[in-house]
Amino acid sequence: MLVVQHPATAIPVPSPRVERSSSAIKVIRPYFGAVMVRISGALDEDSAAELGSVLATWAHRRFPTLVLDLSEVDFLDSAGLSVLADIHVRTVRENTTLRIVTGENRVVRRALAGSGLDHALNLSPLPAGWERATEIPN
Repeated sequence: MLVVQHPATAIPVPSPRVERSSSAIKVIRPYFGAVMVRISGALDEDSAAELGSVLATWAHRRFPTLVLDLSEVDFLDSAGLSVLADIHVRTVRENTTLRIVTGENRVVRRALAGSGLDHALNLSPLPAGWERATEIPN
């Protein structure tokens, strides 16, 4: 005899809540005609708006290359993917090169692959010499 429990009486199992680290966005001094924006922590709805604001500040300066370092991002959701797609469209429109640095970050690589953005974006290792670049003071 098969007994099926009605869904209304089923006991819900709480899903574990994932704690996300806070995000930090740092602009690295222009180096060889490029500017780098290093993002760490979560790239989600909250930090996506901040990233858009930071990029708008640098957009009028017309650097030929924009490097987004996502190697320290530990959470990437649809809002973060959306801002990356928007940045890609903007750089294509403005004839600017966009490089996305992921390093060995599996969280970012998996999210980009799942969305298909890994085929549209220019994923690359950290450009040579950038490890010597310093942050622009706030």
